[in-house]
This record gives sequence, structure tokens and C-alpha cells, in this order.
Amino acid sequence: MDKIYDLSVILPTYNEVENLPIIIHRIEEMDLNCQIVVVDDNSKDKTADAADRLNEKYGNIVVVRRPGKNGIATAVRDGLLNSQSKYVIVMDSDLQHPPEVIPRILRQLENGKDLVIASRYVRGGSAEFNVLRKTISKMATFLAHMNIQKTDNIKDPMSGFFGFRRDKVLPESIVSNGYKILLELLVATDFRNIGEVPYRFIKRKRGKSKLGMGEFLKYIKLVLRLSDYQMIKFMAVGLTGALLNLLIMNLSFGYFKQPLIFAGLLALEGSIVSNFLLNNYWTYRKRLAKSTVFRRYLKYNFMSSLGLGINISILLLLTHFGMNYMLADFIGIIGSFTTNFGGSQGVVWHL
Repeated sequence: MDKIYDLSVILPTYNEVENLPIIIHRIEEMDLNCQIVVVDDNSKDKTADAADRLNEKYGNIVVVRRPGKNGIATAVRDGLLNSQSKYVIVMDSDLQHPPEVIPRILRQLENGKDLVIASRYVRGGSAEFNVLRKTISKMATFLAHMNIQKTDNIKDPMSGFFGFRRDKVLPESIVSNGYKILLELLVATDFRNIGEVPYRFIKRKRGKSKLGMGEFLKYIKLVLRLSDYQMIKFMAVGLTGALLNLLIMNLSFGYFKQPLIFAGLLALEGSIVSNFLLNNYWTYRKRLAKSTVFRRYLKYNFMSSLGLGINISILLLLTHFGMNYMLADFIGIIGSFTTNFGGSQGVVWHL
């Protein structure tokens, strides 16, 4: 009869033969009732063979051999399919995630949390990043918060170190091959009770990092897919609104010779009405459950007021210095985009 474990620790690996014995030894030293699932992507350094030898010593290691590099997300999926426990923790095998945090994650899971994230950005957490890596991390976190509503109250949605109740996650819900599996689980899974515990993310001491431009592009694609491409749709809608804005401006100011500020306000409100209708019935069609169309329209107008102020201010300032009114108006439209998108995501269509 197979042993029943409280916890499964999933370790995706690729060329981690130097690090794997160290991390497994540190996990085993804590004397947890756990199994360790090593999911190896055909490492050239024979990481999987090292895992087999470690299992001969410890007896609680499952080795999943895969034919090639298929990404961390699918490694977690395959690890889940080979796990036998109530709780699961996912972590890197490169020693940047300290195993000593595992008991704290497990304790919160046992106390009723559905998901517990080891966080670099809550009090007590930190990361040994250089300036470039820190900037990229902050930008990626900002993109997640801006596009994926389920990350709103999570400080570190980019974490690769987290634990969850096994019965909350369906392996088939993991479909990407990127490295930010937590985002996918947040969208695909109904986690009701989420906690974060601090940890210190340390520099890699052995081996090479797998993070590169290819993984960052995969991340962008993942965020867009998980958000139903809302940013792309919002930009497309904004472009149609900009064209309508310019048309009304040209007719009102250029043809009918109305005052510039009146023409600007009329053009902007015309684009607001157009943008609202397209966003309501296309961009955010899956977010229509909480309020009436009229209330959303009022909120959209209110949130657009700041964008209106930015737009008109830029228009008046640039035309005052002699710029063509059409070009000045277009620059004002661009200047108000971030405010309008953030307000739409966070207020108007916020479920």
C-alpha cells in the first residue's frame, strides 16, 4: 500500500545536478511527512539520474522524466498528476527559494488557507536583485495588477514559490508553457482564502538562470491571454475613439469654426460615448454582472474626467506654442490612455 503524505513538494528541474542534492537534503532535514516530486526536462547534466540516486537514500522521491524543455507550468501540471497528498508546494530547485519557508506555508494551509504565496514584497520579504532585474520584476508585477483582477490584493503575484490545497487545482487547467504558473492558477482556480508569507529571494550560486527574453515574451502573451486580451482590445477601441475624436474636432473647429475648447470637449465626449459602448459590449463583455449599463456609463464618464483634463490641458498648451491643433489633440489622447485604462479596469468594470 502506498504511503499517504501530508505534502508534495514539486521541483521542476533543468540542469540542476549541483543544486538538487542540497535542496533535497535541506527539505529532508525538516522531517516533514512529504514526498518530493522532481520533474526533469531531459537535463543534459543527468539531473534525473541524481534524483533517482537520492530516492535510493530517502525513499520519498518521485522522478518524472520528460523528453525535452516544456516549461515550468507544464512541469507543475505533470508534478500534480504524480502527487499523492492533501497539500502541494511548488518551488524552484536552484536554491533561490529557501526550503526553510516550507513549514510556514504548510502551517497556513493547515489553518484553512487555500493558497499561500511566499512573497518578496510583504513586510519581512526581500530580493537580491540588481537594478535591471528589480525594474523588470516591478514592471511585470504592475502588468499583472493592471490586467488580471484576481491579483489585486496580492503583493507578489509573480512568485514561483507557493503552496495550495491539492483539491483546489485541476491539472488540466494548466495549459501554458511559461514560468509564471501562479498567475494561471489564480485565474483558473477559485481560491477563496489566500495568504502570503515573507521570504528572502537570494542570488543563484550554482548553474545558470533560465530567465531570458523568450520567457519574458511568454509572460506577456500569458498576461494577455489570461486577461482575455483586454489591453489590446482597449487600445483598439481607443484607436477608433481617437479617429472619431479627430473627425469631430475637424468638423467642429475646422469646418464650423466653433471655439477650440468647445470643439475639444465635444470631440472628447463623442469619443467617450463610442469607447464606452465598444468596451462594454466587447472588451469587458465578461464583466457585466454587477451594475446597470447606465451606472457603468456614469462611472466611465467620471473616470474619464481626469483623462479629459489631461487631454484638454495638452491640447491648449501645445496649440499655445504653435503646434497644429490636430497633432496636439492626438498627443493629448495618448497622454490620457493610462488613466482611462486603469480607471476602466479598476472602477468601471471591476467585479
